[in-house]
Amino acid sequence: MGIDFETLLILVVLAFILFGPEKLPEYAATLGKFVAKLRQATTEMTRQYENPFQYPPEPTPANSPEPRLAGALTMIQSPSPEVESSCPYCQGKVGQHFTYCPKCGHRLREDHYPPPPQQPDQAAPPETAPGSEPSQQFAQAQPAYPLVRLLRHDEIDRALTIINQAALAYKGVIPADCWQEPYMPEEELRVEIAAGVNFWAYEVEGRLLGVMGRQDLGEVSLIRHAYVDPGAQRQGVGARLLTQILQEVPGPVLVGTWAAAWWAIRFYEKHGFRLVTQEEKDRLLRTYWTISPRQVETSVVLADPKWRSLNPQAD
Repeated sequence: MGIDFETLLILVVLAFILFGPEKLPEYAATLGKFVAKLRQATTEMTRQYENPFQYPPEPTPANSPEPRLAGALTMIQSPSPEVESSCPYCQGKVGQHFTYCPKCGHRLREDHYPPPPQQPDQAAPPETAPGSEPSQQFAQAQPAYPLVRLLRHDEIDRALTIINQAALAYKGVIPADCWQEPYMPEEELRVEIAAGVNFWAYEVEGRLLGVMGRQDLGEVSLIRHAYVDPGAQRQGVGARLLTQILQEVPGPVLVGTWAAAWWAIRFYEKHGFRLVTQEEKDRLLRTYWTISPRQVETSVVLADPKWRSLNPQAD
């Protein structure tokens, strides 16, 4: 239905009165843009409704014949019967010349597109080198995590961070005259390493989450400075470190810790260690540890089953 001249003239006069001569061109331009966008959106919605799977034409390869020549060759060649196949995405029937599936709309004739999903029983096995087992090749390509290994020298800073963050649990628990910040300075850690304390590290995907020291003194081995990142505690990190160390120590093992650190005592008791007597504790700390008399007074010693079997009187 059109608008006659009189109606159009009335609308122009009303617009002139409402908006004024200065704003009228601006509003007219805005209205024109809105009408143009509305028509474009209406046309696009109509096209998608009539043919929702209509895609842009495929680009013609550079080495392919011109469309007119290709059409001529098609007319010269004898017609071949249409061969149907199934879409690998929706399993619908598709002709061999279809570029897109008419049912699901997936592209069918582009080699660089992602392949269709495979069923678990159709998945291709990983390629292996000649003469090697698949499991061996995978083990060489990617280390198994979590990984318990010796601490490297370039990881001392990270080990110090773990030790001093975890040692904050001692603050306000152990005697105040035994506390210092940082709890373990770098120089002290390097002195311990020079004295024969070998540190083991717990690594997950390149990140250290815990450290535990082992000092072999001939007739006995000591567990020294065992700490776990506060964000990784109660996840089996300390247990894994302790298990790894105990598996490699043939002789008896002793552990010293603060008497007020009840959580540490419970941890070692859970893994078979038991507290020794007060007299034996003082003797062991003065024999195998280099600590102050005050620390001897406020510490305890736990022994593993091997040590207790050799020293039943101290149990």
